[in-house]
Amino acid sequence: DSGCRTVLRLHRALRWLQLFLEGLRTGREDSRTSVICTDSYNASLATYHPWVIRKAATVAFCTLPPRNTFLEIMNVGTAEEAVAMLGEALPYICDVYGITQELFAQHKLLDLP
Repeated sequence: DSGCRTVLRLHRALRWLQLFLEGLRTGREDSRTSVICTDSYNASLATYHPWVIRKAATVAFCTLPPRNTFLEIMNVGTAEEAVAMLGEALPYICDVYGITQELFAQHKLLDLP
């Protein structure tokens, strides 16, 4: 009723996004986006999903385009410009995640179902 579960789910998704974007930013040009996404998912959201969802998500990640194409689709400019923009944006994402994590921990809400 209070929305805590929804905010917690969004918080967990933000962690996945943070890891995924960091992987895109630091990855080599020939890095596979699907591998970056799967690694980010396994390090964050997979813990909260049953086996069937984890497998379906992994299959869905295989449809992602190559890293440079993905960066260009972001419509920031070239892949290099997208990487620079991610470098600027990621500290803010980390700050929001950290603040939210601390608040949920203080109020013992991190283990909501």
